[in-house]
Amino acid sequence: MLSLARKFLSSDYKATVKVNFITIFFFLLSCTQLQGANIYISGESPFAQLHINGEISKTDYNKMLDIINEHRDIPYLLSLNSKGGNVMEAIKIGTFARKYLMRFESTKCDSACLFIVLGSLHREEKKQVTFGIHRPKFRKEFFANLSAADATKKYRSLKNIVEAYMLRMGATRALVNLMFATPSNSMKFLPASQLKSMINSPPEGYSEWIISKCGDDLNPQQYHDLMAFYANRSQLGNKYFEFLDAKSTQYFHCELEAVRSEQVRLFNNDLRFNRLQFGLNKKRNIAQ
Repeated sequence: MLSLARKFLSSDYKATVKVNFITIFFFLLSCTQLQGANIYISGESPFAQLHINGEISKTDYNKMLDIINEHRDIPYLLSLNSKGGNVMEAIKIGTFARKYLMRFESTKCDSACLFIVLGSLHREEKKQVTFGIHRPKFRKEFFANLSAADATKKYRSLKNIVEAYMLRMGATRALVNLMFATPSNSMKFLPASQLKSMINSPPEGYSEWIISKCGDDLNPQQYHDLMAFYANRSQLGNKYFEFLDAKSTQYFHCELEAVRSEQVRLFNNDLRFNRLQFGLNKKRNIAQ
């Protein structure tokens, strides 16, 4: 397969025909490729969690779809614990997370795992969590055998794909530049607060969609006051804090209902999760 890929890659593709590169990168592009992540779902709707633990391999996207289909629902939260893996597979998972409005939390998320984070709708992270970034790479056995000119050309195509995905998902130019400035044999660790400041999240369209359904959330000062109240319950009974707590709770439930309704609508209209279609796809895969 590798020799076929080299022959295929030797063609002169225009940058606009990016879809061809995605197929190629499934088996050529990775930060590390081992046996794949341990993927499973815990909890019950509406707060079920999809866990992705370990190295991300080129089979993990389809594995995730199979698990979700068996669960017959979209998990609310992505729980990430990974030091990276296959870049294009992570981008596919991140794209899925964005479409289905999934949140994330992490205990460890480095390298390719960041692309899943970018696709997710973000939430507050634990302050001690860091995110490791570096530029992606081709597999050594492929890239080392290229000429310098061909290697430059291939990497430019890779960078175009990854950069376009990051910007589309809300990464700032500063984050893109910082990642590509960090060699693949190194790692730059960003505190959760720094990463959050380098991502435009949540997306503007999503925010306006929720505002149209739920009205205004707490403003920054009100949110600060509510957090102070939670830390010091001695002010229990204070009408102002009762107001903030009630408003925050109402907004949370309104957003949750809006997201869950949209997830159900998307799930029911997605042919990948249609039971009959899913069975046909399984038979085709076995036949192949």
